[in-house]
Amino acid sequence: MSVKFRIVAASKSALVTLLALGLVQTAGAVDIVGGTEADRQRMAEISQEWLDAYSDGDLDGIMAIMHPDGILMPHNQPTSRGTDAMRAYFEPRIGRPGISIVNNLQEIRINGSWAIVMGTFAVEAATAENAEPVVVHNGRYLVLYEKVDGEWLMLRDMDNLDPVEAAATAR
Repeated sequence: MSVKFRIVAASKSALVTLLALGLVQTAGAVDIVGGTEADRQRMAEISQEWLDAYSDGDLDGIMAIMHPDGILMPHNQPTSRGTDAMRAYFEPRIGRPGISIVNNLQEIRINGSWAIVMGTFAVEAATAENAEPVVVHNGRYLVLYEKVDGEWLMLRDMDNLDPVEAAATAR
């Protein structure tokens, strides 16, 4: 599995930091509001760490980012509450060969010990060896983080398909 991390909007100082850290493949603009420079940078780093862990099949890496009281609300799936349920949700989905995720981070909003991260994503799959991947589905996400003992942890994670795609699959 490969991961592409694309930023589609950013403040100049945050974008320069992300470029310097190598966290951005395609520079654009991310709407970043509030928090300290360190918190803003950490939010972007966590997004990349989560994607890397997902791609590598690193369940412990994903769970290190998750709040113990976390809740996942994926599109068309049951809600997963708490560590055991989140592990059970992620385990069969992560590290699958030929699958890539393109993350378009759009907004980071930080207020004290709370942060909201929003963006869109595309899941792509290679159809044959060395073939160009095709988009399997596009969606949107909204993630709520809580800063606990100095560490940002993912408390809520909700995603859904783009409205046009969701309507087509409902038929």
